[in-house]
Amino acid sequence: MPKEKEEMFKKIGVDISESNINIDIGKTKDFFITLQDKLQQKAEKMEKDISEGKIDLGDEVGIKVDDEHIDIDLKKTKSFIAELGEKIEHFLGEIDHVAKNLEKKPEEK
Repeated sequence: MPKEKEEMFKKIGVDISESNINIDIGKTKDFFITLQDKLQQKAEKMEKDISEGKIDLGDEVGIKVDDEHIDIDLKKTKSFIAELGEKIEHFLGEIDHVAKNLEKKPEEK
């Protein structure tokens, strides 16, 4: 495993050696709580900005919301959803790849 990834895992409480995986539940839990808090703050700020008209999702997502109307450009929305689907698929592929690598390690011995 590259040194950068190893250091990243250690920061969140996961230590991977050739024969063991040790998980520090306290560090891991803290990491996920911090991540959840940051995502929640970002979502709340984005929601506030959208409701105040500071963000227009029309250009990227194809959705524009104001006090009187909701306009949806289906072509842009379809494109956004397709791109989001590809990103999610890539992310799940990475998770699957890591899981398969972890499964192979004990068998190699």
